[in-house]
Amino acid sequence: MSTLAQLPAELHAFRDRLTGGVLPSARLTRPDDWTRRDTDAFDAAAIVPLLRPLLPLEGRTHARPDAVDAALDQVAMRRDQLITLLSSPDHVLVTVAAAMRSVGHHPRPDRVWSWMCWLTEAAHRRLRDDTGSDAYLLRPLALRLRFLVLSEPLRHREDPVWAAGRLRPAESADPCGNTFGHRTWPLLALRAEEARRDWLATLNTYQSSPLLAGVRSEELDAELVHTVADTPSHGSRFSSTHHTLDKPAVPTVRDDAVLAHILQRHLLPRFRLLHTARLAPATGHDHWRTAVLALATAAVGAAVVGGFAAAYWFHTAAILASLTYFVLVTGAVRRGPLWAAQWLLRFPAASAFGLFALLALPMNWWSDPHPRWGLAAIALVLGAYGYLVIEVRNHGVDGLRALARASGVLLVGAAHAFLLSLVVLVVVAATYTESVPAGPGRIPLPRLWHTTGLAWQVLALATAWSLAVGVFSQILWDDRPITAPLAHLTWNDGG
Repeated sequence: MSTLAQLPAELHAFRDRLTGGVLPSARLTRPDDWTRRDTDAFDAAAIVPLLRPLLPLEGRTHARPDAVDAALDQVAMRRDQLITLLSSPDHVLVTVAAAMRSVGHHPRPDRVWSWMCWLTEAAHRRLRDDTGSDAYLLRPLALRLRFLVLSEPLRHREDPVWAAGRLRPAESADPCGNTFGHRTWPLLALRAEEARRDWLATLNTYQSSPLLAGVRSEELDAELVHTVADTPSHGSRFSSTHHTLDKPAVPTVRDDAVLAHILQRHLLPRFRLLHTARLAPATGHDHWRTAVLALATAAVGAAVVGGFAAAYWFHTAAILASLTYFVLVTGAVRRGPLWAAQWLLRFPAASAFGLFALLALPMNWWSDPHPRWGLAAIALVLGAYGYLVIEVRNHGVDGLRALARASGVLLVGAAHAFLLSLVVLVVVAATYTESVPAGPGRIPLPRLWHTTGLAWQVLALATAWSLAVGVFSQILWDDRPITAPLAHLTWNDGG
């Protein structure tokens, strides 16, 4: 019986990736005794005979890619072994390490991976050419496993355990670069990209797969993150460049295209704002993001001082809000669309439309406060929140997660609505309404910002109104959610 202790510690994170994501939900249809079935299908004694066509080619300089391909076609995997490999890859991974120990070989991490790669590629070839019903059911899991296995070395650049060459000059064999034949690292990298493209296409239509249709939102999100990064934490993205592992590399244009597709089609519609912000490209500290957040906080603080300390700082707050958007736009130009996605820029676009509609009301409405202004603002905010909860719930997010993520999006939208209300009402509207007669007992808009309570009432109502308009106008945006990037066209298929 293979145990986790037989697996090299360097492969524990790899094992976690294999068993995480959508796999727990995908294998719920297996029989209750599936652990016994896995043990019967794969034990240490079964690995070497199964890989016998390939072992003579391991690390050999005469091993050509066509010879390895022919050997892969000779791997005769039984149906129960195929099911175990796809639904319990962690068991197979541990068994491979145990098999190496049983024949007197040290289970070096890159070599264990190489054997696992052969098994995975053999399973993929069998299911790719099979037209039976079992193949249709199992093919999504085969595509998933192929991507995770082939891309594993890409996550370990400049790691002495994996990289050859200058980091391990004493080693003549390089399993990562010789897996599909002698010096076939470019072929491995190419197949890893192909596997990612196939797996991402499957995730785009996961509800059509009987095994994947019931996966939970957080499982799907974790699987999507693995296509570009190890975790959603900052700085964890890996590069699919064809540079060998002993060379550093940054994410490629193809990696960025995949990330943009994931953000636009999956993470943002499910309101994964923190994942979006953490995966946004940055080298070191993101000074542009810090500047935007600092200016926005200063604008809100100045408005609070103006409202409650009778310091009349609303004009200062409006200037700071204007600077916030100036820095945000400049940052979007400098850093690109991936960086801009985290700011949900459809909110300020739609909120501005709501504010200009509000200004189309009869002049001087702001100087005649209604006792129910507060209730109206609360009703507008609650209506917008309810809409967001329903939207994220209908995208597969359930329970408290739906409430929490809708609250996060509502907070971002409220911040945009408030900053825009400052800019439009204090700076823009006050300029062209200054000459309009106020009438008996009414306050011109420029003088409104030298009051305290009334000014805050007007700002609160304008913020709630523009927030609600921004949320509900989502139906006008070509069936895109309010969290979608501010663009209408893309020129890639996500691969």
